[in-house]
Parts: sequence; C-alpha cells; structure tokens
Amino acid sequence: MDNSKLRKVMINKDAFIMAFGRDTDYHDTIPQTAYLDLETGNTTWVFERDSDAFMDAGIPVNCNREEREMVEATPNRFLEVPGFDHGKHHEILREFLDSDWTDDEELRLTISSAYTGSIGGWKKAIDDEGIFYNFCDYRERVTKQMAEEFLREHGIEPEWK
Repeated sequence: MDNSKLRKVMINKDAFIMAFGRDTDYHDTIPQTAYLDLETGNTTWVFERDSDAFMDAGIPVNCNREEREMVEATPNRFLEVPGFDHGKHHEILREFLDSDWTDDEELRLTISSAYTGSIGGWKKAIDDEGIFYNFCDYRERVTKQMAEEFLREHGIEPEWK
C-alpha cells in the first residue's frame, strides 16, 4: 500500500505486540479474539461467550458483552489482531539460532544443538541467561517488524506509545 495513504494511529505498543505475538495455539484455548480499536489505539480481547470472560479472565460478563456488541456494531472501528500459531514461535527461534547473535561459532553450534524441537526444552538446556535475553530481544524486534507490516497491509501507519 502507498505509504501516503496510510492512516496514522497512535497505538499502545506493549498491548498490541502482546496480542499480535501471542501463541494462539496455547493462549486462545477459550474462543476469544483480540482487536485493535482504531480510534483509541487500545487493544481489547473479546470472548466469544460472555461467561468464558469471567471464568477465564475475571472480566465481568457485562463488560465483555459491551465490548463484543461495540465491535459488532462498529466493525470499521476495529481491526482483528491475528496472533501467531505455535509453529511461528519455533520459526522465530530457529531464525535467531541461525542469525549473527554471536561471533563464537562453537557457542552458536552448542546453543543451536540444544534446540531439539521444544522451545521450553531449549530454554532449560542453555546455561547462559544472556543468551535467552538475546533471543527475547530478537523475538521482540521481529514481532514488532511483523506487526508493523501487518498494520501497513491494513492501511495503518503505527505511531507507538
């Protein structure tokens, strides 16, 4: 999309990135959808069933109903935030392991070989907290970049707050 035609929206970055980068296979066990409010820049979660909102997150039934009804009544005001499937999280870790996060080839090989298909297993297998923090920084940068691309594809130029 032509950048001159993008709508600038001030977006709460932390909440949006949390919704965008969530692992939908693990975090969306109860039917719910995240939305970006294009007027306020806030991200909101709406449970499909009002009773689930209270049981899962302690959100009063009437609050979930009001949010859901507002999204339904004004769909052009909201953009659905998709999240990642679990495989995308593995892909990001593999990309990090293949990146230039260290110049030490022996360390890169050791840390890469610790990943056997389980992100949790990889976290437990590495002895260096700094390496895990490097991965977290990488994941945050990649997720933010993907979020910005997603928003631009939907006609939005994010201004993070």
